[in-house]
Amino acid sequence: MGVGGLFLTEALMTVEDIDFDFENSQIRVVLTREIPESTARLTKLSSVKVGQEIEISYWTARELVQLGFARFREEDVLNYNSLSKIHWRETIPASRQIPSLQPNFYCMLRRHMAGLQELSKQDQVKLRELERTESLVRDIVNCRIRKIVSLAASPTPSEELISGLTYEERVLYSILNKTIDEWKSKLLGVETKS
Repeated sequence: MGVGGLFLTEALMTVEDIDFDFENSQIRVVLTREIPESTARLTKLSSVKVGQEIEISYWTARELVQLGFARFREEDVLNYNSLSKIHWRETIPASRQIPSLQPNFYCMLRRHMAGLQELSKQDQVKLRELERTESLVRDIVNCRIRKIVSLAASPTPSEELISGLTYEERVLYSILNKTIDEWKSKLLGVETKS
């Protein structure tokens, strides 16, 4: 199977499917407060000590963080500074490489943006941060789309180039690659292999 067909099953996934998988994926959080034994659904976590990392599903981690029992690790949180670094890597002139992002980057980004939107309703500082973040995110996404389109149109992209794509980007790559191959085939009247 060629590189172009690597993500065929992923092309059938929707953003909602990817989000569902993310919500149920395992993530590590740091316990910030002792969890009372009386919390029935969290009894297996009652033996974990404050300051320890635990691995649990994202949705459980989110609940613990919201209740003040845990915090996400620094590397699992998006903020303006981390997005600025990603933006800088993406916009280096003449770079055709697609820098690797965390596989769940867009899932984390959607949650970060939703949180900022909620906070910005009552806080002007958060509103300005939201506007600046939206601008960065548009640039990042547009840069990556241009590179993905270029990859999808190339005859034989290396697996190394494609490995830097997130799940959502792999879906886009697969759809574009298939569409471009079909278009070339109809245009030229011959089978093409990407």
